[in-house]
Amino acid sequence: MKFWFQRVNVPVLGNSTGKSRTDSQSFGEKTNAFSRGLMQVIVLFCALEMLDALFTFAAVNLGLVLEGNHLVAQMAGNWVFLLLKFAGAVLSGLVLQKLHAHFPRLALGAAIGIAVFYGLVLAWNSGMIIRVLLKG
Repeated sequence: MKFWFQRVNVPVLGNSTGKSRTDSQSFGEKTNAFSRGLMQVIVLFCALEMLDALFTFAAVNLGLVLEGNHLVAQMAGNWVFLLLKFAGAVLSGLVLQKLHAHFPRLALGAAIGIAVFYGLVLAWNSGMIIRVLLKG
């Protein structure tokens, strides 16, 4: 419930609740743009993680490399590996999207960090596969 002077946008000294309608609209537009940016980063890191899983799966099945992560080394050449990586990427994206409602900057920072990490992992793995192919 707003007071009359807040509804008609009469400025009130010392009170920050008398914001104009354009201020709230610009805040909403900024929030929507921020949310769209988060979704773009989430799609990027999901794509990078899935691409990394596909490269790892193919390279292990072709016998080019061995999986360096001991936790997933036993299943790296199996379809379960791809399923778990895809499900993990989608679930982590959904968690970050839900987290965005309460901690928008933290969610965006985490999504960017994950995207950078998987970009570096993909570059590293691609370099390893290229070196193996050039030697053999």
